[in-house]
Formats: sequence, C-alpha cells, structure tokens
Amino acid sequence: MKKIFFGLLILTLFFSGCQNNVKNHDNLAKTPIQNVSKNVTNNDIQSEKWKWSFKDNKISSLKDLQLYKSNDGGKTWTQVYIPIDKIPESAYKDAENIVPYFMDNNGWIGWIVPSTLYILKTTDGGAKWDILKSDIGKCGENISVLQFVTSEEGWILTTMNGAGMQINYLLKTSDGGKRWENVNITGKKNYDGIYSAANCSNMKFYDKNNGWISISNNIGPDPLLFRTTDGGKNWLQIKLSIPESYRNCYLSSANVPVFTDSKHGKLILEIYKQNKENKYEKYILVYQTTDGGKTWKILSEK
Repeated sequence: MKKIFFGLLILTLFFSGCQNNVKNHDNLAKTPIQNVSKNVTNNDIQSEKWKWSFKDNKISSLKDLQLYKSNDGGKTWTQVYIPIDKIPESAYKDAENIVPYFMDNNGWIGWIVPSTLYILKTTDGGAKWDILKSDIGKCGENISVLQFVTSEEGWILTTMNGAGMQINYLLKTSDGGKRWENVNITGKKNYDGIYSAANCSNMKFYDKNNGWISISNNIGPDPLLFRTTDGGKNWLQIKLSIPESYRNCYLSSANVPVFTDSKHGKLILEIYKQNKENKYEKYILVYQTTDGGKTWKILSEK
C-alpha cells in the first residue's frame, strides 16, 4: 500500500478558482464517411448506435480514436470521420485521455489540456462537427467521466492527480457544452474540489435529477459517495456501514450504484487486505438499497 504524505501534498497542490468563459466555437467541415466491416471490435456501445476504439489502446491520442455508427441496431457499422486535420496538434497532444459520449445523433468527444477543456460536438450523427473551448482554470487536468442527460444538459467529472492524492471537480453545462460551471459537491464555503487519498472516481446520472459520484480510498475501506436528487443543486454524502473485520482494508473501486427501478439498487465495493504473508487479498462487499439509495445494507460478502 502506498504511503500518503498529506501535509506536503496539500501545500503543493493549492488551486485557484475556476473560470468558465468559452474561448472559441469553430465549425469543422464535413468529409466523406467510409464504410467498414460489420465485425468491428467495440469498446462501448450506446443504444446500439455508436461505438469506438483506440488504435493500440492509445486513449490519450485523438489521432488514434476510431469512431463508428450504426443505423440498423448494430448489424452493420460505418466509420465516422473525425476532423483531426482541422484541429491544431497543440490542442490535443498533451491530453491524458480522450472521452466520447453519444446520445441519438448528438455526440461529444472531450479532453483537457490544462487549463482548457475541449469538446468536439456533433448534432447530426457525425456529418458536421463543432469544436468548443472553455477555460476551466485549475478545475482538473483530465476527464474521469463525461455524460449528458439531455442534448443540452451534461456533466464532466474531472481529476487532478498527485502522489497518492486526487482532487475531483464536477462541471456542468446547460447549453450543450458551450459553457461549463464548477459545481460545489460538499457545500463547504471555500470549495476547491474533493480532496481524497484515491486513484479513481466515477459518476452516473440516471436522469436530470438523480446522480451519483463515487471515489475510491487508498487508506481505508470507506468510499466517498455522494448523491443528488435535484439535478446537482444539493449533494448528500452517503455513509456505508463497513464491518469491523475490513477496517484494515483499502478500497480499490469507485463503483456507482446500479438500480433496477427507482427504489431497488446494488452497490459493489472491491477492497483489498494484506494477509500474514504480506500479500493482498481481494474481497467483495455487495450493498443493497430498497429506498432509492437513502439507506444501504450489506447483501453479501465474498
């Protein structure tokens, strides 16, 4: 397990406020679409309409992003042109990761080159693209999760990483990605993100109102778990009851709850514990809610 030097990190990772003005909004020309085989390997599928992959798993390279679209429920796929030749290399070469998200004919491809958030956006299934640039100040150096709940309203969970320390910021747009604002998750007056001894984070909105943020924990089994029921105006930290036998463990996962309906859901914690031979053993704790996520009880331990 990594040792965490909190005092030094807090002194060195001091961040100023966030800025949210849009710097540019350029229209990118259409280029002919190329047909490809129906047997393309996919990393993710949204509504059987979009999927993508990265050549040689180069997730930080916009040049290596391969994007595909289907108009027949996933039977056949067509490669979609990404206007990489219209974007200066300086706008993406230092990005740590490229994150796509699609909804019907709307698509967003996001990345950060500090301190600028870039969004490639299409509203017509990839025939035409716009590039949106926003100055986000110190609110993150890479994107953890990008999600839209409508064509106009979307969220980005960003991270700023240090040695054994992670700071998370939540950004929201109400105009399809042109402007972004930093959302206060904890409610503290001098809010500057969420500091945690973590290495991963996650986010999921189930609709415009109900969303979850989860952050791992490298020094204990307790997750940082936050919930909103009013579209991000207010957030509540959810506390889980961790059995005493797992108190010497650390949480490796940042899983968000998975709901089957508005009331019933499950949450999986993946934790590690060092045994007598100084080897780490993995344990799984499964929690269940029957009241929409207000309270959680352990369903099983593995």
